[in-house]
Amino acid sequence: MLAGGALEAGRLARPATSLSIGCGSGYSNDRLDLAADLAGSGLVSYLGFDCLAERTLALAQMQRRADPDRGHDQRIGKLPALLRDYLAAGGRMVGNFGAANPTAAQRDCLDALRATGLTGVRVGVIEGDDVLDLVTELDCELPELGSTVSREAHRVVSANAYIGADGVVDCLADGAQIVIGGRLSDPSIFVGPICHELGWQLDDWPRVALATMAGHLLECGVHSTGGNYEDPPFRFVPDPHNLGFPYAVVEDGSVVLRKLPGTGGRIDRQVVRSQLYFEICDPRHYPTPDVTADFSEVLVEEVGEDQVRLSGVTGRERPDRLKVLVGLDLGWRALGEASYGGPGAIDRARRAEEIIRRRLEPVAAEIAEIDVSYHGVNALFGDSSPSGQPSEVRLRVAAQCHTEAAARAVAYEAEYLYFGPAAAGGMTSSVSPAIGVTPAYVPRARVRTDFEVVTA
Repeated sequence: MLAGGALEAGRLARPATSLSIGCGSGYSNDRLDLAADLAGSGLVSYLGFDCLAERTLALAQMQRRADPDRGHDQRIGKLPALLRDYLAAGGRMVGNFGAANPTAAQRDCLDALRATGLTGVRVGVIEGDDVLDLVTELDCELPELGSTVSREAHRVVSANAYIGADGVVDCLADGAQIVIGGRLSDPSIFVGPICHELGWQLDDWPRVALATMAGHLLECGVHSTGGNYEDPPFRFVPDPHNLGFPYAVVEDGSVVLRKLPGTGGRIDRQVVRSQLYFEICDPRHYPTPDVTADFSEVLVEEVGEDQVRLSGVTGRERPDRLKVLVGLDLGWRALGEASYGGPGAIDRARRAEEIIRRRLEPVAAEIAEIDVSYHGVNALFGDSSPSGQPSEVRLRVAAQCHTEAAARAVAYEAEYLYFGPAAAGGMTSSVSPAIGVTPAYVPRARVRTDFEVVTA
């Protein structure tokens, strides 16, 4: 199944001329059956699993603080059994399953491989994205907060740099069939396999930019098969209940994006153009840890049913700084909700807000921030929403608190709305530790990554 000829001591004897690579996950807790469908199709040699977002990494840091054996994507222990035939046939996979704990993810993967009978599979792990000591030493600026690491030292709990494809290429060259990283940049999950298999150097900026474009289109999963395009009542795609993951055939100079026959959605020029510029502030200047890509002159052509060819991407030298996600201990988070319906629903909800605020006055000093919104009235658009009396309202109270006791007080008062005013319904509440993230930047030269490949 591996493209590019025989392997010699884990290294390619000769580069491939093209590579078929698919998406296995677009976010944490994404559906694994879609990855299994693509793996079982025989159409891809690699699967790339993007498992992280800013919020996801913050949650992973919370898990690791509570349990040093957690903090990684738990799906890694399920994949060997699910993809057994694919792995047995030589299929490879790369993902940022490690999140806040790459070593634990590698351990779980090795255990699952052995339990499945897939002994002999080599699993690589990439370390080095944890840069808490470095941002502390450099006293990095935290521009969103208008502060620095030293000034926020009492609540800085983690720092993870977005790292590039270098470690992925190293692991693959050492014969790894599965590569696990921490905060691997989303497109880098795909850049590594593409450059490794096609023999492209990581300082060949135009080619790395092409690989980055492929990764950018694949890493969001069903977005590229129409999930990010459908916008009822204006735009629709076929069978949205059956969207499949995309895959790409990459060769020198072009990327052809495809999807599995029989799956829902659509891959055409409009869908692909929509996704190509998703989350891109300036298409002429898209910085990643691997390259500064320029998507402004990309040619998008339909070359068959559900097949779109992209070419014309260019690239310049990668940035000399890496972005870092700095995790902050924000205390405790409380959430409470209650529903009101019928005539006067909004008035009763507003009365409930008044009561809650008065009841919380004794702990007001322990509440850093509180937000009250009315779903169906102002939750999305604030005061700009149309006027009029809704038939139903969902009251939502969210608070960030300095202490757990204050957070539990907020949750309790929301639950107590069952007894008035005018008896709310459907109350829910929760209390959890609150960790936020904010960006910082560090010199690339100061971030040292390392890798290890272990055989199951």
